[in-house]
Amino acid sequence: MTRMPGPVPLDQDTPDIVLGVDTHRDVHVAAVVTAGGVFVESRSFPTTADGYNQLLDWARTLGQLSRAGVECTG
Repeated sequence: MTRMPGPVPLDQDTPDIVLGVDTHRDVHVAAVVTAGGVFVESRSFPTTADGYNQLLDWARTLGQLSRAGVECTG
């Protein structure tokens, strides 16, 4: 099992963050990095309308969401 580094505290002046989502059938795993590529935090969310809203709400608490990328499922 791959271990992710711990969350990096964000400064008050944190610029943009980038959201990446790895899609799965029942759960999507989301990770946020700074625009410079520093890992901030990762969480998983259910693949429901409420889960999608939770994902975006969570990401927006970590900084100014400037971009998002979602893994293509084919």
